[in-house]
Amino acid sequence: MTNEVKTTRNLKVIEQSGYRYQATPTVMLKGKWLSEFGFDIGTHVKVECEDGRLIITKEETIEEIVQPVLCVAEGKAGYGKKKSASRQRRERR
Repeated sequence: MTNEVKTTRNLKVIEQSGYRYQATPTVMLKGKWLSEFGFDIGTHVKVECEDGRLIITKEETIEEIVQPVLCVAEGKAGYGKKKSASRQRRERR
């Protein structure tokens, strides 16, 4: 058996709760293989979307504001508090 590094990964787009608890498509990349390709913890990346492809590129310098990827409660006061039954009914309409 050789120690070849696998250069292709097959993943599945999964559902996670997003803004206002709406189902949001999610792609999760994790594993030591990321470090093998230079994507160490704390590395900034750029994601480009074109023609059904996601192109993830390591960024050496970041000159613009970087937004966290797992930002779910964007601007929602009271995040994490249980909603009343009447509020849940109103939001379903």
